[in-house]
Amino acid sequence: MNEDDDGVLPLPSLMEAWRPPTGGKRSLRGGTLRIRSGGKGRGGSNAAPALSAAEARAKLERIVRKAPEVMVKISGKQRGARHLAEHFGYISRHGKLEVRSSEGEIITAEKRLKAIAADWDMLDEAMNHHGKDRPTSMAMVLSMPGGTTDAATIHDAVQAFARVEFEGQFSYMVALHTDTAHPHVHLTVATQGADGARFNPRKADLHHWRESFAHELRQRGIAAEATPRRARGHVQRRVRSSAHHLEARTAGQGRDLDLNRLIEERAQAFARSQNPDRRVEDVLALGRQKQIRGAYADAAAALAATGKDEDRALAEDIAGFVADMPSAVSRRLERAREIMIADRTAAANGYGREQSGDAASRQDLDTGDRKPRDRER
Repeated sequence: MNEDDDGVLPLPSLMEAWRPPTGGKRSLRGGTLRIRSGGKGRGGSNAAPALSAAEARAKLERIVRKAPEVMVKISGKQRGARHLAEHFGYISRHGKLEVRSSEGEIITAEKRLKAIAADWDMLDEAMNHHGKDRPTSMAMVLSMPGGTTDAATIHDAVQAFARVEFEGQFSYMVALHTDTAHPHVHLTVATQGADGARFNPRKADLHHWRESFAHELRQRGIAAEATPRRARGHVQRRVRSSAHHLEARTAGQGRDLDLNRLIEERAQAFARSQNPDRRVEDVLALGRQKQIRGAYADAAAALAATGKDEDRALAEDIAGFVADMPSAVSRRLERAREIMIADRTAAANGYGREQSGDAASRQDLDTGDRKPRDRER
């Protein structure tokens, strides 16, 4: 397939649907560089990273055919030589696993790991002119869904990713773990660069790293993707691990933070209020998903109109992908809808009235444009 065949895709709307998070800050030599509105980085552009028509089609195919999504997360920060040495002990399983340094050294001896921890801490202290309390290193975990990729390929891809993103700027250590449900790699990065730059990633940086890691996996024959959750129709916010940790810490202290109970209380209040409070974020989420659905629908229509079998097959996959998207509602509204439906059912059964269905609640809470579509297989 040549480039002209892919020119039917509505690239501007797809680029907007795939736009990465904003407001990031990538560390560079001697300073930092702001990332704006999905900008590509050094160019300072506000536009989403440009893809050729062929690249956009390949990405679209991976997304709608549900290629495995890579995971890159910040798992913790270490402060001081002792804390960092303990972390190195953990990722090396206390000398049972190899740890690879950014200089290519393969290390198993705990004494050597402690020496590296001391070196990183010494550099940080030497550059800390204001005496601020700040981390010596930052720990990351990179992985793929279980059963999708072999451990050796993930390990190789992470090492290539680290060389591209950090070599010559920040020291780092890499350790592969295969003793859990699926293989994953621990990547620990020194937060102080020898040239004065600080390693201080933001949300946009994590997305950039997901893209970079997915690229390295694709270079090794793995159909990996790194799309934002909203590009896959997910608008419910993830419950951050910090919230779970806070919930655990407050348990039994008379000020328990029970996330499920909090959602339940707010859902009950919304469902049974005469004038329920619609939060701005709920309205915005509905609008975002409507735009994203529209971009995919336009792409499907354009492909179906070419009359080519391969385009028609992709158009059908896109339609199925959109039909399978979850409702554009928060957990609070999702639970509120369940309560409203249950209340209507109970009222109908209790007073002998014929149940008229839950159309009103769907109109109030759902996306309004979810329609199941039949697909030929």
